[in-house]
Amino acid sequence: MKAVRVLIVEDDAELAAGLQMMLQNQGYTVCGVASTLSQAYELLQQHMPDISIVDIYLEGKPDGISYAKAIFTGKVHSHAYLFLTSAADRSTFEIAKPLGAFSYLLKPFNEIELQYALELAVEQFAKQPAPSVVQQELKAPSPMHDTLFIKRGNMLAKVLVANIRYIEVDGKYCKVVDQNEKFVVQMPMKQLHDQLPAAIFLRIHRNYIVNLHAVEKIDLHDNEVILNCGTRLALSRRYLDELMHFFHILK
Repeated sequence: MKAVRVLIVEDDAELAAGLQMMLQNQGYTVCGVASTLSQAYELLQQHMPDISIVDIYLEGKPDGISYAKAIFTGKVHSHAYLFLTSAADRSTFEIAKPLGAFSYLLKPFNEIELQYALELAVEQFAKQPAPSVVQQELKAPSPMHDTLFIKRGNMLAKVLVANIRYIEVDGKYCKVVDQNEKFVVQMPMKQLHDQLPAAIFLRIHRNYIVNLHAVEKIDLHDNEVILNCGTRLALSRRYLDELMHFFHILK
């Protein structure tokens, strides 16, 4: 599990320091603190954060809007972001709203409000529609294609999709098993499957989805898939043909 990287874009040094402390207390990694728009772009390029927390006003100018617009229009690294603002900023809020901020954090705020705002930003970012046809033709990258954020208590755990070995139904929940840990997700298997790359993850049983890259052997006698970690998963005959289609079989 990798810590979620957060970039703070805030020109109030005292507020930025307090925000950094809150984030670190909650287990996030603060990859940078920018007080100007130029610093924000520089740190963004260097660290490729998972989330940016952006004050709408920097040095009295709405440079936070410019930063968000660059993300929204795809000119810079695509990632979740939320705006820092105050109740008095209603007019600026109306300007910012069309830029698709994934969450807002009103000043002053506490750690619980910060946590809720971050969770909402990540959830809303994950619900984004698929890239447009033009973006696909340009092969524009989508960070959520290779990363999932899974809620664990008050933390958002960053899980690399490539590291997921398999997913198992466990009652009303799904158990996501990667190379190091197991995560429990309150989501139907089909909905979770839809968020994973179809070319890599295949359903092999009513209770299992497997990462094809983790498959080491297929036991046709016992109807099992054996993973490179030694785990054996049940294989349903109804999914066998589709599974075999993904591999080059020599007889």
